[in-house]
Amino acid sequence: MAVNPFFVVNPHSADGRTLRLWGELRELLARRFGEVRFELTRGTMHAAELAAAAIEAGADLVVAVGGDGTLNEVLNGCFRAARQPVPGAVLGYLPSGTGSDFARTMGLYGLPLALQVEKLASGTVRLLDCGQVHFTGAGPSGAPLETSRLFLNESSLGFSAETVNNVNRASKRFGGKMSFFLGVLRTLTRLRNPLLQVTVDGKQVYAGPTLLVAVANGKYFGGSMMIAPMAEVQDGLFDVVVVSAMTRLTVLKKIGKIYRGEHLAEPEVHVYRGAEVRINSVGEEVLLEMDGEQPGRLAADFRISRHTVPFLA
Repeated sequence: MAVNPFFVVNPHSADGRTLRLWGELRELLARRFGEVRFELTRGTMHAAELAAAAIEAGADLVVAVGGDGTLNEVLNGCFRAARQPVPGAVLGYLPSGTGSDFARTMGLYGLPLALQVEKLASGTVRLLDCGQVHFTGAGPSGAPLETSRLFLNESSLGFSAETVNNVNRASKRFGGKMSFFLGVLRTLTRLRNPLLQVTVDGKQVYAGPTLLVAVANGKYFGGSMMIAPMAEVQDGLFDVVVVSAMTRLTVLKKIGKIYRGEHLAEPEVHVYRGAEVRINSVGEEVLLEMDGEQPGRLAADFRISRHTVPFLA
């Protein structure tokens, strides 16, 4: 069991639910870990700063308490501090977010708080694959800035990224699945099918009008949609799911299949696997999302590193 854990708590995740649960969760953690060292996040990428500081101060377990976006920031903070895993340092996760999609892949979603804490105290460390994406973000002045970021779950673009943008601009008080479904409906009012080019391991595999592309390490995105049912977090490969152009009516007819992971046989769906992926847009701006946050836009280059992140599950 970790002797020097640190907890990064996002009080705003799940529309404030995490903060409401934190008192009870802190008591449970104190029974297993003793003193609970933690900080509340105060804004975008603050979780990354807290995680980096914790690693530099000698934490041997850094735990994200929040949603997929909080976990993503903590991951990036840990690696920013060390550039590689610190011997003995482990990443942990107490999921309490709107979507918590990575928790579904890892079997952590919906567990009682006491069981989550027990798993954290006595669980097994697994070395997970880690994705990295180089894309166009925004600098401090708002000007375009080429940047890179790590992710554990997935990164997607097109319709899914626009949906994430709409979800994050609205209230999440209805919970993950309903919040994302309402986001889908809002995005449908301005449906686009941009021209995209997808290259996997150096070979162009797709070009054409596209609803969305998901570059997946985990199985779920969008608040429980099983976009990549065959994905594995330790196989060293992305599952690249391309959904070609759809009408509004077709999206509504088939979205249930995506939730259930039954969409792979649909004629609009194409699945590829590989360790390196490049995606370009032709003639228009296309948003990119990552673990439920919307940090930038295309073009984007993806690369996966096998068995890189020590994760306590």
